[in-house]
Amino acid sequence: MPSVANFIYPHLTWSTLWFTLLCIFIALNIKNMPFMWHLRLVNAFRFILRTQRPAVPLKPTHIFQPIITSSTAQLMEIDFNMHKSNSSYFSDVDIARTHLVCTLFAKAIEQMRGGTAAYTGAKKPVFGFALGGVSCNFKRELRPYEEYEMWSKILTWDEKWIYIVTHFVRKDAAKPKNYSLYPEQSPSQTRRNSIEMSDEDSLRRSSLDSVSSSNSEGDEVKPDKHIFATALSKCVFKAGRRTVSPELMLQMSGLLPTDNSEDKEFDKVTIQEIEAQRQKGLATAQLLSGQAQQSLEAEFAGPDCEALGRHTDGAGIAGVVNTLMQLARLKKSQLL
Repeated sequence: MPSVANFIYPHLTWSTLWFTLLCIFIALNIKNMPFMWHLRLVNAFRFILRTQRPAVPLKPTHIFQPIITSSTAQLMEIDFNMHKSNSSYFSDVDIARTHLVCTLFAKAIEQMRGGTAAYTGAKKPVFGFALGGVSCNFKRELRPYEEYEMWSKILTWDEKWIYIVTHFVRKDAAKPKNYSLYPEQSPSQTRRNSIEMSDEDSLRRSSLDSVSSSNSEGDEVKPDKHIFATALSKCVFKAGRRTVSPELMLQMSGLLPTDNSEDKEFDKVTIQEIEAQRQKGLATAQLLSGQAQQSLEAEFAGPDCEALGRHTDGAGIAGVVNTLMQLARLKKSQLL
């Protein structure tokens, strides 16, 4: 009977080995392959489609609730210190932010793009969601292939900008008590949908649940241990060159009442709570305010200053050749 080695050996060529290693490399770094960022965005865009929207209708209580997306710190994101590089956080924030916006504003986006009951009339405007600024504070490092979650929610909004905060959290460090748009994901719903158990099994399970619940109540999410980083994004809705206010988008999505709305869903207490939360968030959002940005822009020295010099960033074939020539002392000038 031929052995496994006799079967594999004829196929062990250098080309086969390199192809296998390439496949393994791609599998371990699929998140950072070309066009994968675009594919991840498309995955978030699909929640604008009616067939992909949650079955639960949106309510005012959903405005400040986070949506959770999961990811992994893959090899091509790791820096010299052997943890997730700072720059890679921003591409993750792009994805997490898009999931939130496409989930909460799907109905409004459909109307603004010329869908059912289009706000802008028969002509379909070039409608988009633009990023005006982003800031990220790093708390703890993410190790290679460590799993984490991104909790993204609306922080606040003003007449023009909407501010979204994204927390990078250790996987399973925090569990929501329920999922309001996807109740089937809630633990209680999972238990209801499970196969009926005997009285003895039910009693045993309920006792375990009570113990688990008591333990979870004692556990707290500590920023120093469980939060890796926190990002704040300043975004704007645009229909062509015209700015669409966040308040209008919230109204069109059913998250805020219109001026003539008489829906009982929008009671005065709820609206007051939303406004109080919005005002509280505005104080935090000053980090990316226009006034702070103007102060930073004023620090640009301009053409009348003295500069230290000019370097190339080493990108491309010319950059690599220039760097190697500098290291080999074959070239003295830093310019190409």
